[in-house]
Order: sequence, then C-alpha cells, then structure tokens
Amino acid sequence: MGKTAALRKLIQEQLSRTPGSVHHRRAPQSARYPYKVYSLRDVSFVDARDDFILYVDIWNNAEDQTVAEEIADQIEHQLDRANLPQKTILPTFFREARRNPDDPDKSLQHIELTFRVQLYEKEE
Repeated sequence: MGKTAALRKLIQEQLSRTPGSVHHRRAPQSARYPYKVYSLRDVSFVDARDDFILYVDIWNNAEDQTVAEEIADQIEHQLDRANLPQKTILPTFFREARRNPDDPDKSLQHIELTFRVQLYEKEE
C-alpha cells in the first residue's frame, strides 16, 4: 500500500471514531446527517518529509449546532499533535484552523477543520 493510501486508511479509521459516516472528497446524496467529508490537498515536500493539508468538513442539518460542534471538538482533541505511527508511515497531525463557512442552505451547519500532516515513510 502506498503512503497516501495508508494515510487515507488511517484518517478514515480516526474519523470513524466520531458520530456520523465518513466520506473521502464528497458524500453521496444518500448520506445521512451528521457526516464528515475529508480530503488531502496541498502537498509540499520538505527534505525527507511530505506535508499534507487535511480538510475535514462536518455537516449536520439540525437547528441546534451542538452536534456538529461536539464532533468537531472530538476530532480536534483526537488529532491535534497526534503522532500515529503505522506499519509503513509515520504521520503527525497538527490543528491549523476551524471555520464555520456559510452555506446557502440555512438549514445546514458546516464546520471545516484544517490540519497539517507531517508524513515520513518508514525505511524497509
């Protein structure tokens, strides 16, 4: 398994520990609220390390934003400064930002979390 696939698998597992389903890049129209969508973007290469930017979008459709906020809090607590070594990769996550983008559909709550992921590959 390549480094990006291994990282995606780890992220999927970590995000699955919080309420709601997890989707990579986009949720299907049939997704039930609350749900999370994640993507890895903006890869930069620093010496022997790959730096990814991880975006996690949390969506809910209740009037009370508490559920989405609690999910965001759990993910931040779980991933901020987390060093999660795996068989082939050594990733460390750092929280960078939390935003509440406005959605044209005012019945939806949307929270966007951003993390920097510093990733080293293990030598075999």
